[in-house]
Amino acid sequence: MNDNEGIVLELYNPDKTYTSQKRFDCENKTINKFVASSLKKQVRQNLSQCFVLLDTNNEDRFIGFYTLSSFAIDVADLTILSGGSLPSRIPCSRLIMLGVDKEYKKRGLGKLLLKNAIQKTIKAAEQIGIYGLFLDADEAAYSFYIEHGFIALQEKTGQKPTPMFIHIDTLRGLVFK
Repeated sequence: MNDNEGIVLELYNPDKTYTSQKRFDCENKTINKFVASSLKKQVRQNLSQCFVLLDTNNEDRFIGFYTLSSFAIDVADLTILSGGSLPSRIPCSRLIMLGVDKEYKKRGLGKLLLKNAIQKTIKAAEQIGIYGLFLDADEAAYSFYIEHGFIALQEKTGQKPTPMFIHIDTLRGLVFK
């Protein structure tokens, strides 16, 4: 039996009650608090879009999610990429939060969520200007994003989140296994 059988990814509906959303625990206090108390409001206000992983074999349990929004980054923050002449503000997508419940870790679900966020960014870039995907990686997730092609925009410093970026052309060329 496939370890991920019965796991589905769908658009988050803020008017729906999700099993165990309030008890979601990805072992990151900030993300857990956001899921329990701010996610519905943020999606209702159109500040971000959310996609949620559900375990259909366990009462459609809320087991993972990510939020994505439009964003603009200062060109000065992208000097590490030095892509020639660029405007002062660069349009991009922003992966705000991504988490998988601790009971479902080590099953490739974080990679599944990231792959979906990348696909959404590529699709949006077909319609509007998007230079790439930006995120702030916490210490525990830093290596995960480096492995998937993201570049740190600043030196990693302890527990402070590290801003990271990946160019749209790099996203288009990614192959997930």
